[in-house]
Amino acid sequence: MKVADLHSSDWAGVCYLTGGGSLLLSQLLSVPGASNTILDAQVPYSYEALAQLLGNKPEQACSETTARNLAMNAFINAQQLRSEDRLFGLGITANLSTNRKKRGAIRAFVALQTLSRSQVTEVQFTDSKTREEQEPMLARIAYSKLCAGLELASDSYPNYKTHTANAQNCHSRLYKREPLAIGARATAYFPGAFNPIHPGHRRMHALAQELLQCEVQYELSVKNVDKLPLDYFELNQRLSQFAPDEVVLTNLPHFFNKAKHLSKNEKVSFVVGIDTLARIIQPKYYDTGEQLDDVMNFFITSGTEFLVFGRTVGNKFKTIKDLSIPEGIRQRCQQVDATQFQCDVSSSTLRSET
Repeated sequence: MKVADLHSSDWAGVCYLTGGGSLLLSQLLSVPGASNTILDAQVPYSYEALAQLLGNKPEQACSETTARNLAMNAFINAQQLRSEDRLFGLGITANLSTNRKKRGAIRAFVALQTLSRSQVTEVQFTDSKTREEQEPMLARIAYSKLCAGLELASDSYPNYKTHTANAQNCHSRLYKREPLAIGARATAYFPGAFNPIHPGHRRMHALAQELLQCEVQYELSVKNVDKLPLDYFELNQRLSQFAPDEVVLTNLPHFFNKAKHLSKNEKVSFVVGIDTLARIIQPKYYDTGEQLDDVMNFFITSGTEFLVFGRTVGNKFKTIKDLSIPEGIRQRCQQVDATQFQCDVSSSTLRSET
């Protein structure tokens, strides 16, 4: 498929490339009509520039995860530039031959993010190929994978295996700007990343239902205050841990919005850990201190309640008493003490052990 054909389609997007792929960008921009397709493009070549773009320091510059994060970041940027559905984010991260000894495999990852799918391809290069040979090869493969992912043409390089995760049901709506909750039916929710869910989460959930005397649904937001949104690989994997009816999907990263859109005009309760409660009242998660006051007042006037689970820090079990929080919020909290529940297992620890 010719570049001119892509430019004449109704697709538009953003490209982020690091370590390689600049030839593809040059080819896309050198054909008339490029402004119809390429809304923005960046080449964060240094590690520092890459970390700044992603908002965190990646463990590896050239990896599947980094390529997917670049694609998601590019997709978000495209949505900020255009309000339409046929948008894409393309991320390429490469470790190509150079004039110094390279660490790791000579390879590249090409990732694509759209409203309906997440896609990634690994491209391995033989040691015998030079940089001058690798760049055109990467450009051809990446362009083929881009067009195939946008369903504009068939894949010309099926020997480079592509992994695809598609949106299930109406999940693509979660990646639009409108606040949305899918599957909410309860008045109490247990928000979390659940990466992965572990026995401590399950015990908290069971005890919360006992203490609140009502059904508690898990709540998983595809958007996070401190991280990039989950792509469909991550979303589908995390959903596989739950029975269909026990989890609510949202695009609501802030508790203020969770309370507004999950309450259904009645009092809503949240099951949280002490660390989460501490973050809810941190000013950095809001535009101004005045807005934080508005949020706190909303929690109080709406009757929002928090069932708070403590945790051990050092030799001390940390509870609400250890936090400096507005008195009105403190009155809306019910503390679960150490005799009722204590668990030192964390998802981050489990991830580090795998």
